[in-house]
Parts: sequence; C-alpha cells; structure tokens
Amino acid sequence: MRNHFPISIAEIELQTIKKNFDSIKQKTAGKKMLAVVKCDAYRHGAVRVSHYIEEGVDWFAVATVDEGIDLRMGGIRKPILVFGVPTYENAAAYQTHNLTATISDTTHFSVLMDGTSYHLNFDTGMGRLGFSPGQAEEVRQLAVASQRLVCSGIYSHYATADDPGSDYVYIQQQRFKQVLAYFAEVPLVHMSNTGAATNYSDIDQFDMIRTGLGMMGYNSGLTRHSWLTPALTWKTKAAQVRPIKKGAVVSYSSTWVCPEDGFLATLPAGYADGVPRSLSNKLQVLIGNTFYRQAGNITMDMTMIYLGKDKVSQGSEVTLLGGSAWNAYEWAENGHTNVHEILTNITPRVEKVYI
Repeated sequence: MRNHFPISIAEIELQTIKKNFDSIKQKTAGKKMLAVVKCDAYRHGAVRVSHYIEEGVDWFAVATVDEGIDLRMGGIRKPILVFGVPTYENAAAYQTHNLTATISDTTHFSVLMDGTSYHLNFDTGMGRLGFSPGQAEEVRQLAVASQRLVCSGIYSHYATADDPGSDYVYIQQQRFKQVLAYFAEVPLVHMSNTGAATNYSDIDQFDMIRTGLGMMGYNSGLTRHSWLTPALTWKTKAAQVRPIKKGAVVSYSSTWVCPEDGFLATLPAGYADGVPRSLSNKLQVLIGNTFYRQAGNITMDMTMIYLGKDKVSQGSEVTLLGGSAWNAYEWAENGHTNVHEILTNITPRVEKVYI
C-alpha cells in the first residue's frame, strides 16, 4: 500500500457547524429544523456533518435519491426529504431506504410506489420546480385520489429572501398562503430558509425552517451575519519556491509580468481542486501572517503566488480559504459568483480533516 500525502486539506470544524445550526434554531424558537446537506453538505461531508447535528435536527434534505441513500447507509435515521424529481427508475428507492419524495408535477403521483411519503412543492415565484398556485385545487383532488401515497408535508422556495428589504418575499408568502387554504390537513408546512428566517422576522415562518449554507457559516446573499462562523479552512503547502526576475511572465497566456526581482511560490492546487480560474491575478492567500497575491492564470493543478522579496521555505503552510485568509465571501465577490458555487466546487481531491 502506497503512502498517501494529500496535496491540500479542508479542515472542517464540526463544533462550528453545530454552533451555527443552534444559533439559527435559537432565532426561530419553537420551529422544527430541516438541515439541507445536499452536495455532500456543501462539500463539508454530508454523513459526518449529519451525524454530528442529528440530535437537534427534525428533518434532513438532499437533492437526489443517491444522496439520501448515502445518508441512510451512513446510519442517519431522521426523516430525509429529496428535493429532486422522482422517476420510474428511482421510485423503488424511496420505499427501500425510507426517503420522502417531492411531488412537483401531476405525473409524479403515478410514478411513486404504494406507501411512499411525499411533500408537495408549489412554485410561488422561484421559477424552478413546483406546481403553480393556480393548480392548487387540481393538486388537492389528485392528492385525495392518491390515498396509496402519504402526503406528509407541503413547501415552497423564496427567491429573494437572502437579504432584507425585498417586497417579493411578501408576495410569495401571500401566494403560498392562498395555496395552503386547499391543504389545511397537511401536517408540515415549510418555506423559510436561513435568510427568510433571520432577515424577515415579521413573516409567517410556518412549521419548519430549512438551513443549509447557514450551518456552514455563510448567508446566501450580500448580508454578512456576525453570529455565523465559516466552518471550513482550506490549506496547502508550497510545492516549490524559486527566484523570479523582473519582466518574467507567469502561466498560460502570460497575463502577469513580474514587477521586480523576487520569489515565486507554486502551490499544488488549481481549478481541478476548486480554485476558480476566475480568481486569476486577484486571489490573495495567507502564509504565516502575511497576505500574498496570486500571479498569472490559475492552472488545472497549480497556482502561483508572488512573494515579493520574501523567501518562504518550501513546504510552508498556505491558507487558501477560510481561517484568517479570504473566506468564501471574498472568493465569490472577486470571482463574480456566489458562496454556494465556491464551496461546492471544492473537489474530492481536497481531503477532508475533521477537527
């Protein structure tokens, strides 16, 4: 067996995730809590994270049946809602692994097997999956006619609740309440994510709050909550440090020219690991207590850092993301994307270490 030396690691603080989760729960006292752990819990490790917080969780949610199966195989026993679309190919898995389906189209009633639990999904303005509010009466009739299935919940998604001050939040809630008039006997109603629960204290939070990114220490929008702490820190080590002369160019397309004689560090992590190429010539990383600028186009497997006159040792620890370095907010702002994409783009080449 060969020795394994990870080129970079993601240190994940489980206690921080639980603290974030508990803070959100405290701000919505009395509501049930659904932990969204899709995409491997935003690359924090779905099974490990779920085990750590399961005691305080009422429901979990995932994007796909396979993600739900992974949780069940990992020993998770709480109810699991699958947001994705049920198909004839995966219908049996809902029963086999005790997963709750989402019905968002009239055809789904005939797809699912007898005894399957499901939540109805209404599109009140997200424009993604879900029944339109105008279908409420039709959907009710189908649900009543489908007694072989078990309707255990109903939900919708806000489109603009990540930051305060959106009138659309109130419009969507009103649409959802009109839908709910047809489903008074459904036992579980949920619509609020972390943003809606913490930015809109004056709306009806219904029965349950969904939190995903918030557990990991980030708000989805521009608002930064000081009481949330990022739980992931991505570190690597300088693979090579060498002199570089003024006027020398670095990386593909020669987009960076060395301003003066100094030193260049090459890090063994690139866009195949999750460092966005869009951060080329923008990213700053932390070595010791000093920030250094990234130089040249980020490549698939390597990222170059200009050290100026400093000569750090080969093998020196470098913090790419989190901790005292730039966090996912800074990466997202400079890479013109969102925090979700930054975290979920971290690939399995980055080894998870739990602390």
